[in-house]
Amino acid sequence: MRPLAHTPAMDVMLTIHFALAWLVAICAVFFSWNALGRRVMNAVLGLQVLAGLIVAGLLGASHAPMPPLLIGHVLLGFAALIAYAVARRLGDRPGGAGRALIASIVGLLCIASAIYLGLHMTGQV
Repeated sequence: MRPLAHTPAMDVMLTIHFALAWLVAICAVFFSWNALGRRVMNAVLGLQVLAGLIVAGLLGASHAPMPPLLIGHVLLGFAALIAYAVARRLGDRPGGAGRALIASIVGLLCIASAIYLGLHMTGQV
């Protein structure tokens, strides 16, 4: 696979995306187990998805070949965002705490898988 186009904008966005990935992971472990934490997760994941979309746009603008694992990485990011949104809604309902916890765990697993694919794409795993 050819390396990604290393423009200054791409380097900055990849660094931001990488830093946000670890922020998302830390927040998922510590904050996602209650209603307020799920709101934090939605905000942090929203920033991460936005940064990822900017990275994808820069890749497309540079006509660089997309890494083969990119689709899975993106889908897992969106799946985590959806899982935490569902968990937040379920947690607001009476008696929905158990189902909200299950949705939070699904979101955590999606985040861990997306981080693994991201590290694999960069050759760090």
